[in-house]
Parts: sequence; structure tokens; C-alpha cells
Amino acid sequence: MPKFFLHLNYLSALVIDDPDGSDLPDLQAATTEATQGIRDLAADCLRGGGQFALRSIRVCDATGGLLSEVTVRQALAGIIPSGAVEPPPAG
Repeated sequence: MPKFFLHLNYLSALVIDDPDGSDLPDLQAATTEATQGIRDLAADCLRGGGQFALRSIRVCDATGGLLSEVTVRQALAGIIPSGAVEPPPAG
């Protein structure tokens, strides 16, 4: 089974690398895992009353190559109205 690395990409340009990766059957499974990860993190943030500053989760291979990127907007589409998950303007 291939190993995928799900790196957290924050609004502040901070990226937290996934050092261990996950053995998943294919890229679709890795993208689904990233989508669920965003949803879980958003739910935890809402329950805790914090500010949700995640921009996306990047799905990478073992060499660091970007295979896919799931944005917060994509992951929360249909769950939270789109205007509520727009990141603040850059700058």
C-alpha cells in the first residue's frame, strides 16, 4: 500500500508536516482522509471556541511531491455556508 503524507497548511503560511504518513490504498482514499481531517479539526475548533486558521491539507508522496490539496472550502462545502469559510484577505 502506498504511503501518503497529509501536511497541514495554515493561513499564516505555517505548514506542519506529517512525519509518519499513512498507508492508504490510493490517492482517492488519501483525499478522503484529508477531507475528514479538516472536518474533524473544524469541529474541534468550534467546540473549543477557538479561531480556525487552517487553509488546506496537502496530500504528498514520500518525496514531498504534491499530489492533491484539499481546501477548507472544499471540505466544508455543503456543511457550512460558503461565505462562512472564506479565509480573510491576504496581507
